[in-house]
Amino acid sequence: MRRWEELRPHFDLRGVKILTVSTDTPDQLTKGRPKHRLGAIMLSDRELEVTDRFGLRNKGIHSGPPPPIAAKALPVPTSLLADGNGKVLWVDQSENYQRRSDPDFVLAALREHLQ
Repeated sequence: MRRWEELRPHFDLRGVKILTVSTDTPDQLTKGRPKHRLGAIMLSDRELEVTDRFGLRNKGIHSGPPPPIAAKALPVPTSLLADGNGKVLWVDQSENYQRRSDPDFVLAALREHLQ
């Protein structure tokens, strides 16, 4: 998550807001905020309602601890860039739930879609 903060000046310049959706509990999100140093809106999707609406439930191996500690599944790591009307302009997904987009890759998408 800290990688997103590296791009904060570019996001701010374009009026981009960061919203995260995860299976962490609200308490876990609150406790993890200082660790990740992410100035974003962080939402808990414990029951995978948002994840499933976007078809992003990871059907592969779930390597986390079993419920009730962990969620029953994990989402596929996905980055979306949407405009002010909610139109999705760019999507990036990773097959490995522990990997995220490189900041330079995201910056290129910002430049391409939000100049």
